[in-house]
Amino acid sequence: MTGPEVDVAPADEEPEAPPPTGASQRRRASLVLAISVAVVLGLLSVVLAVLLVADGSDDDEVTELRRTAGRFAEVLVTYDHRDPDEHRDAVLGLATGSFREEYEDAFDEGLSQIITEVEAVSTGFVKDVYLSEIDEGQAAAVVVVDVEHDGAGGPRTLRDLYFRLTLVEVDGAWKIDQVTDLSFGAGPAAGGPDVTSDTTTSTSTSVP
Repeated sequence: MTGPEVDVAPADEEPEAPPPTGASQRRRASLVLAISVAVVLGLLSVVLAVLLVADGSDDDEVTELRRTAGRFAEVLVTYDHRDPDEHRDAVLGLATGSFREEYEDAFDEGLSQIITEVEAVSTGFVKDVYLSEIDEGQAAAVVVVDVEHDGAGGPRTLRDLYFRLTLVEVDGAWKIDQVTDLSFGAGPAAGGPDVTSDTTTSTSTSVP
């Protein structure tokens, strides 16, 4: 006499995971919110760190620093496929140190070709420049720019790109020695070329 038959699931089959409960969904939402807040606070801490200039700074020097930082951020995201060398010369004219060397190498080794192939025309507009204390020929600035881009993919606009710039004084003039993209993965504007993707030794940028 045999007992009732019992169905046994194959050993390699795993039980289905239960659908997420309300509690687990709330935990996921809280985690996403916490990460978003951390990113925002990280950006704010960088901006606040370079927000004010020391009271003893010379007004003319402050004006020149702000002008140089704003001008550099503008030319960094401004280029035209009909004359990419104009963009290259403008960036290099305001750059120094390893950033200058890396940018020149990256541009000559393919970035100019990318700008030409996608028929890119990009224009940057500076919105704000936040300047730090000036200390022994060095300063830092955070520059906020908007970018209007056109090309093979059509026109698009990218707003509120943040760049942190390190400036050093060279022969009486301020030059850009380091560039960091603070836009947290916003990416190249409107499908434009990432014109500094290869300049990673002294920079960390993603420029439209």
